[in-house]
Amino acid sequence: MAFRHMPDANSTTFLIWHIARISDNMFHRLIADPIALSLWEREEWHQRFGLQPRDGGTGFAAEQVGALKPDKDLLLTYYQRDFEAVIKGVEALPEQDLDRVPNPQRPETTVGRLVQGTLIAHGYNHLGELRTVKGLQGMPFPR
Repeated sequence: MAFRHMPDANSTTFLIWHIARISDNMFHRLIADPIALSLWEREEWHQRFGLQPRDGGTGFAAEQVGALKPDKDLLLTYYQRDFEAVIKGVEALPEQDLDRVPNPQRPETTVGRLVQGTLIAHGYNHLGELRTVKGLQGMPFPR
């Protein structure tokens, strides 16, 4: 899972962690409750990964991406915990919340746009990247 086809490329490990980390942060801090902590902070996942509370991977240097090598079970447990919490949270959102503006300084960004642009599109973009990494290793997805 640490394979990187180029020194600046993302690894499978990094992508799985980053997808979970960004959805965790976006949902818990922006959509559900702007003053709430993400699971990463509240459940102290950052300590288990040896990272900082605000780390999310965006802006990481190539060395930081390469240094992210958590235990596979830890990584997948965090991913599953985040996925379950976000799905439960989105299912509980009242429909009128989709038009709510969580940040008055960005009135064009509604909860619905955050769900679409971050929880869905961001993850799908990186899933495409994961497929490419697998393909480069001779492990293409079945058709």
